[in-house]
Amino acid sequence: MSGAEAVAGAEVTLLRQYRPLFTARPTWRYAFVTGGRGSGKSFHTALALLNLTYEPGHVILFTRFTMVAADVSIIPEFREKMDRLGVADDFEITAREIVNRKTGSRILFRGIQTSSGNQTARLKSIQGVTTWVLDEAEELVDERTFETIDLSIRHKELPNRVILVLNPASTEHFLHRMFVETRRPDTLYVHTTWHDNRVNLSQSFMDRAAQTEQTAPERYRRIFLGEWGTDTGGLLWTRADIDRARLAVGPTAWHRVMVAIDPAVTAKTTSDETGILVVAVDKERRGYVLEDLSGRYSPNDWASVALTAARKYNAAIVAETNQGGDMVTAVIKSLGDRAHGVRIVDVRASRGKLARAEPIYSLYQEGRVFHVGPFPALEAQMLQFNPDAAGQSPDRVDALVWGLSALMLTPSRPFVV
Repeated sequence: MSGAEAVAGAEVTLLRQYRPLFTARPTWRYAFVTGGRGSGKSFHTALALLNLTYEPGHVILFTRFTMVAADVSIIPEFREKMDRLGVADDFEITAREIVNRKTGSRILFRGIQTSSGNQTARLKSIQGVTTWVLDEAEELVDERTFETIDLSIRHKELPNRVILVLNPASTEHFLHRMFVETRRPDTLYVHTTWHDNRVNLSQSFMDRAAQTEQTAPERYRRIFLGEWGTDTGGLLWTRADIDRARLAVGPTAWHRVMVAIDPAVTAKTTSDETGILVVAVDKERRGYVLEDLSGRYSPNDWASVALTAARKYNAAIVAETNQGGDMVTAVIKSLGDRAHGVRIVDVRASRGKLARAEPIYSLYQEGRVFHVGPFPALEAQMLQFNPDAAGQSPDRVDALVWGLSALMLTPSRPFVV
């Protein structure tokens, strides 16, 4: 059996809805792949891309709006599929590419937005791209960026493909207008839900989906069924979730404490606030929100607030590297002796805001996160959290997600100033 035959489904069960993605000579330019969590859309798209590399001459550009450290966040998912199919020896893997040794066709992994700014100009200049994949496409809200890259996909000899993979977002999103309001003849439409993909799902996932359907039907339709919605209301936390997490008094000793920062660059009255939260875990790995110190600060002021909290709790400071982390370190170091010995933990965003927040929401659902007292501004943002909504800047929720993720989900690598 050839590698292409293995990837095309001889050794895995493909859902019938996705089989057109494996067509060698498609009649479509665009594939609009939608579905809720557990629908199999990412799995099948990855298999289709690996299959495509067995045809010589392909350069596949795989993008997300935010992508840092693809070798940690995305490429391992492809490697797992290669291992499962028994074709790993056919591929050479680097930090940003997967190359098919038999044909030379390759998959390039790039972010549209990085710490260096918008990369659209560089992406559209990559030579020979036959296929552009925009994963988590709902995170891209700039129609001009989409059109710029789309127009650059114009290979002369091989079919051109633009594959959009997304959890449907707000009906105000430009992709809804472009692909949903009018069905396009040049587009393959694929939509699945977790019901279609039961054979590949754990019982615990299906139980969680069924529970959400009963307790939060609107959230269930958006998250699990992948239905388009409006900008009103939040997608994750409810008031009951937050009330259940509240404690009047917390423990007196902590295993680890973090001061999490989502920084604003300026302190104008129209600027975003800087999210600053103090979060902790105990020895049983339960999480706690201890303080919300967020506000509209100048860079020096928020650095001072964060340092004071770090000294008070003997805590590390955590900030996102590709959205201000380098700047956070520089500003804190600029405060001189006050910053000496303070630990900085850098975290990197490789998924969109909703995908990053969902594991933290799950911790709340499992009863593993508590609020020591009321935090009205933070809780208001949690109740309205909807990354698809225009004008939302959930600085406090972003800080919450980074802090609890660093403490409860990922190993940290402290950098001492």
